[in-house]
Amino acid sequence: MKKIYGTTIFIGSINIETLYGPFIVYVFQDIIDIKYVFALVHGDLSNDEFYIRLHSSCLTSETLRSMDCDCVQQLNEALRTIVEKKSGILFYLLQSGRGASYISKSRGCQMVQHHHDCITTFDAYEKMGLQHDYRDYRNVKDICVILDIVDKEFNLMTNNPDKISKFTKLGLNLKEIISVEFPPNPFNRKYLESKMKSGHKLT
Repeated sequence: MKKIYGTTIFIGSINIETLYGPFIVYVFQDIIDIKYVFALVHGDLSNDEFYIRLHSSCLTSETLRSMDCDCVQQLNEALRTIVEKKSGILFYLLQSGRGASYISKSRGCQMVQHHHDCITTFDAYEKMGLQHDYRDYRNVKDICVILDIVDKEFNLMTNNPDKISKFTKLGLNLKEIISVEFPPNPFNRKYLESKMKSGHKLT
């Protein structure tokens, strides 16, 4: 296995047991922005097909259990699906606030609350002079090269058209897109509606 490719360097790996089953966590770091990237692998890397999720960190839902988004539900469902399918990878990327940092996310949420939910987080980002999404997935392609799976086929678990587009531009083999959707709760309904209006594949 290569130790470095592109802007991504391999640091090490550990075995973990999750609620859904065992994973090997491969730890990487980007040599430009120094962010860590984690690839949680379940199954045999020699398989021809993988179920994958490109998942950006969400401190508020995954750690603090906030109910104003569906991030932790998507994370859990992706891990469960990967184990069920017996072959997959969850790429955990430290890209809070759609890559604009947790500070920007907090400011955006404050602005939405100040406007009594009459604007969306996308509107708030525009008012703050920010783009809708700063997320970058170049490390994913690098990691696929390092793990020698770059020529495999991938079933991508997402509702996000921008993520699908960026994944395709990486040159990886996209076989199928799998929706990851949950019924809204009273706290995230408007957020999910705004995502649907922005093009997310939600019903």
